[in-house]
Amino acid sequence: MTGAVSVDCPAKVNLFLRILAREDSGHHQIETFFLAVGLYDRVTVAPGRPGVELRIEEAPATSEAAAAVALAGPSGVSPADGGRVASPPGFAVAALAVPPDALGPPGDNTAYRAAQAFHAASGLAPATVVSLAKGIPPGTGLGGASSDAAGTLAALNLLHGEPLSRAEIVAVGGSVGADVPFFCSGAPAAVAWGRGDRLLPRDPPGPAWVAIAIPRERTPTAGAYASVSAKLALPAGPAVLPRVLPGGWEALARIRRNDFEDDAFRRLPVLRDARAVLVGEGAVLAGLTGSGSAVFGVFEGRDAAVGAAGLAGALDGIDAAVAVPALERAGLPGGGTSDGT
Repeated sequence: MTGAVSVDCPAKVNLFLRILAREDSGHHQIETFFLAVGLYDRVTVAPGRPGVELRIEEAPATSEAAAAVALAGPSGVSPADGGRVASPPGFAVAALAVPPDALGPPGDNTAYRAAQAFHAASGLAPATVVSLAKGIPPGTGLGGASSDAAGTLAALNLLHGEPLSRAEIVAVGGSVGADVPFFCSGAPAAVAWGRGDRLLPRDPPGPAWVAIAIPRERTPTAGAYASVSAKLALPAGPAVLPRVLPGGWEALARIRRNDFEDDAFRRLPVLRDARAVLVGEGAVLAGLTGSGSAVFGVFEGRDAAVGAAGLAGALDGIDAAVAVPALERAGLPGGGTSDGT
């Protein structure tokens, strides 16, 4: 067993999100296209006392630039004391400062629940410290909590010499949350359906940079699915799956849709304004991610994304904006070794 293992947990945007059906259980069937992007939380796991202990740490912003633009560049990252950082090669870690008190009780945290699920699945007695540094703001639809769970599973698997296969990790992730299997899969992009846990990994439509605008006020996540689905004619047939997303960004833009967008834009008009800025600056595809509250735009080049993020970040009501690369390789490690003893 190693001393510590750290994993950088990427965010995601939903390039497409439709509700297809309501289940009697209260859950919903959806179809979506996940794209991993270079904005990160960091999870570090290490041996500890019996049980699972969760520690919340601060993650500094990568950039202090005007308009709160954080850029992912070629700089490196430092390994945890006694371990190694398992990061996507070629990318720096971009993060926005998220205060620890912005999160809920440790027992409700997905990283904590993922650690418990890992030990139950592996049969290993829990004696683990999970440290979580948040760089993905919560309540934004960027998937930070789900990515944290996947990162915790990956880090614990490395820490203990990989007792679980990738398929087993994905299955355990599905028990923690609906979006967790995508992050567990290691795919940089995937079409997903069911509750978001049935995956068809895909290559991203092409190299791109993504500008993300994060509002100061957040749209409520609780009840969003029930509220939006009540206005839809359900069940509905899939739109993305029959096409299997041929072509590039322009082809995807022609069928882009997010069923949560109208409600979110009505609650927070600044989101509509931010999307208009991103489109005006040349985004090939732009809209709400997840059920909100962040808005994103896909650009073919870094400079355009940085400029658009700066303009969107200057809007009254936008708390921060970030320009990061769309990931073109696996977002989380699935194997390898860790240093330390």
